Amino acid sequence: MAKQTKMRTKVPEKAKKRAAQVNMMQRSSDEMGKFDNTSATSVPMAITALMGLGFEVALYIFLLIFQVSDSTKIIHDYFYERGWVPYLLTYLACWSFAILYFKRKKLKNQENVMQFKLLPEDISVDIREDNMAQFYAHIKRLGFDQRESFLLTRIFRGLEHFSVRKNHTETADMLKSQSEIDATMVDSSYVLIKVFIWAIPILGFIGTVLGISEAVASFGGEMGAAADIEKIKEQLGQVTGGLSEAFDTTLISLIFSLCVMFPTSVMQKNEEDLLNKVDEYCNEYFLKRLREPQNSGAASFNASGDSIARIEHLQAYLLQLQESQTVVAQQMTQVAHQFNQIMQNTSIEEENG
Repeated sequence: MAKQTKMRTKVPEKAKKRAAQVNMMQRSSDEMGKFDNTSATSVPMAITALMGLGFEVALYIFLLIFQVSDSTKIIHDYFYERGWVPYLLTYLACWSFAILYFKRKKLKNQENVMQFKLLPEDISVDIREDNMAQFYAHIKRLGFDQRESFLLTRIFRGLEHFSVRKNHTETADMLKSQSEIDATMVDSSYVLIKVFIWAIPILGFIGTVLGISEAVASFGGEMGAAADIEKIKEQLGQVTGGLSEAFDTTLISLIFSLCVMFPTSVMQKNEEDLLNKVDEYCNEYFLKRLREPQNSGAASFNASGDSIARIEHLQAYLLQLQESQTVVAQQMTQVAHQFNQIMQNTSIEEENG
């Protein structure tokens, strides 16, 4: 019994040790989100969805004003009397406007960051390994969240990479790779709005098809019971009126699609321009001022000197090999010449004999 209890106590201890080892291997949330700058361009979808719903409710309340006058009542009917499709179209459009509103705020914040001297020359004209801590402290004092700015993320990554590798070329390559990542991130942040731009006209056509099918179905059902020509004409007038109303959903969808498409294109262009400004800033104020340590320069010089010595040694070996091949070729030529003379002498002796 005592052995069994010992075995039972050993198993949980091993499991705890194993769990502790696994936890040590896992990265913390701070490490995982250290350079995660998706929030620089992405927006909270749940909040924007609720905000879009609020925009829609406000719009429909505003449209009640057009019900007062007969001349403007048609605008009210476009949204209230055309089935469920206009409600969905309005919601998708308002959701898109909410996303663009958040993205505009983020863009303004990033442009505000670029107005500050993030790498001031008052600390040092050159960015070296011994003064990187001062640049870090200066940026931290500004109070900006690096995950909300492409520029801050780029600078922090560049400083950390240079402090580890101490190589200007590798740091430039890393920043170029980060630039491509940021561009891909900006492009992917517009996927949902592009889906809305595609879906809004499709929903408008669906509403039109539903309206046409209802009008035709009602006309077919009443034709069997109608015997008077005047009655049939009246029903035809109602059907054509229903068909004209069915196309109203297509009109609304196309208007919403245009209203969403143009601001989206402008916003995406502004974000791409921001990325270009970030690239220019890094080239002008960061990469140009990086200075490699002298030890690394001496080491690279020694490495280059060793490479030159090896190349010279290889060239000397190749020249020696070429000379030996030339000597062998000359000897083979002499042997062939002597062989030809022997053969000629042999043939002459045979003829004389």
